[in-house]
This record gives sequence, C-alpha cells and structure tokens, in this order.
Amino acid sequence: MLLKIGTRRSPLAIAQTNYIASLIKAKHPDTEFSLHPIATIADKDRVSEFHQFGIIGVFSTEHEDQLTSGEVDIVVHSLKDLPTTLREGLVLAAVPERVDPRDVLCGSTLADLRQGARVGTGSLRRRSQILSLRPDVEVVPIRGNVGPRLAKINGDDGLDAVILAQAGLQRLGLEGATSELLDPILFPYAIGQGALGVQARDDNPTILSMLKDIEDPKARAEVDCERALLHALGAGCSLPVGASATWQGDRLFLHAQITAHDGSQRITASDDRPGREAVELGLVTAEALRLAGGVDVLEASYRSVGAHFKYVGA
Repeated sequence: MLLKIGTRRSPLAIAQTNYIASLIKAKHPDTEFSLHPIATIADKDRVSEFHQFGIIGVFSTEHEDQLTSGEVDIVVHSLKDLPTTLREGLVLAAVPERVDPRDVLCGSTLADLRQGARVGTGSLRRRSQILSLRPDVEVVPIRGNVGPRLAKINGDDGLDAVILAQAGLQRLGLEGATSELLDPILFPYAIGQGALGVQARDDNPTILSMLKDIEDPKARAEVDCERALLHALGAGCSLPVGASATWQGDRLFLHAQITAHDGSQRITASDDRPGREAVELGLVTAEALRLAGGVDVLEASYRSVGAHFKYVGA
C-alpha cells in the first residue's frame, strides 16, 4: 500500500514525518510512502508574528486542502499548530507517544539573564510568560526554523537567549543547546506541545485502522484534555494560554494559565480527573479560568495585538 503524506518543508517537519512513517512501517511492513511537502501561509511569510496573521490555522489550512482534495492520505502536524476545530470530513486519527513538552531557554538560564537581556521568541504566549517571570528583559520577535533561531544567540541580532520547545530540539538531535528546562507550573507550555497529530479523512477505514495502531492512549488523553480547554475558552493557538497535563497514577492532573500580554497578570486553575474523563477535565478547568477572570485577560490580549482580532469566546 502506498501512503501519501502531507508535510511542511522545514527540517523539523520532515523529521517528524519520517518518524511517523517509521511507526506505521513497524506495524505494517508492506506500506510504502511518498512525501508531499507544502509551504503554509506562515512558511511563506517569515516576517509577521504569528498572532498578526489574524486567522486560525496558519500551519494547517493548506494541509487540509491537500486532504480534502485527495492529494494526500494523511498529514503530520505538530499538534500545537492544529486548530481545535477541524474541517468537516477530517479527523485527528492518531496521537503517538508524546516527547518532553516543556519550553526551554537556550543561551542562558532564567536566573542568569542579565537585566535588560534580549530574549527571542515568536510566540505571544512565551512572550507573556517570560515577562511575567522576568519583567526586566526585552522580548524580541523572531521567526524561522530551529537552527536559525539558535544562531541568533550572541550573533548579529545580539540575543542573549531564545525560547524553544524541548521536543523540537530532541527530534533534531539538538538537546545540547538547552540551557534550562522551564518549570511547566511557572511556564506552562502550548496546548499539544511535544505531541504529533496525524490528520486523515474520515471515510477511509483502512487508513484509520492503520493509524489507530500507532496511537498512545496516555498522549491522546493529555492532548484531548488540553485541546478541550483551549476550545472551551475560544482561544486560538497563538494566544497566551498555556497548560501542563501530567499523570498521577491513573488520574490526569491539569494545570492551566492565561497570561496578560505584558506579563502583568497570571490567571491559573488546576484540577484532576480519571484519565477516561480527559475532555471533562479540560472543560471544568476552562470554566475555572473563566470564573477567575481569564476571559477578560484574553480579550485584552486580542485588543493588544491588533484591531483585526475579535475575541469571540466559545
């Protein structure tokens, strides 16, 4: 069987796609693969910050076009980039084992950052969270692949540090660049970070069955919980919502945070449920954030990043 896979063109995306292919091959040795790279909206525009696009799905829209047209059979996503609402006829068919989802500082530890240090990130969430912990630093917007971002440390851009995902560094064999793994209670990571998602059409039972074979139940529960939280808040993946889902025996513990765009305010909520109630856990935690004033912080974030945004809630 030939399986056509859609992917972005970056080294990390290709590495992730090859990893998914290897998982499928291990379960179904007769499967062959062809990769179909595509440039997304965000890949074509390397200047704007993510929140400036004013749309949801800047890394997924073209891939969903590939799937619905039949050009590809599946698409491999960094799950943090996949919107919580999928196009009709498409499903999140598999979530394999998750790797370390934490954010990291490269170039310096948090404590060693000098006053006025220049810290690079293209994420509004990361910018908000680093300012909440170190309001004395300057956050510099950066875009691009992992390698070029690392090259900005002590380079012509004069950055003291950059914030990246440990998962991306691991998948590229660059763990040595990590200066500090950030505590996910103080610095909760992006929804779905560290997890890969395989998207497919819902009308091909053969492919859906193959993909079910590479699913990791615990990873699936974690991301279902986190994505339910984000969906209930009505927030896109570029807004300053962070979460950390961890296991305590067979119970899933969720810690979530909404951070003001300037770092001046943090709204947090935590709860736990049996793993089989992952979606419910996400929903009740979202409601706790609402009751604590989190929606007001999200609305302020939308206003702060441009008039073309309108916060619509859930």
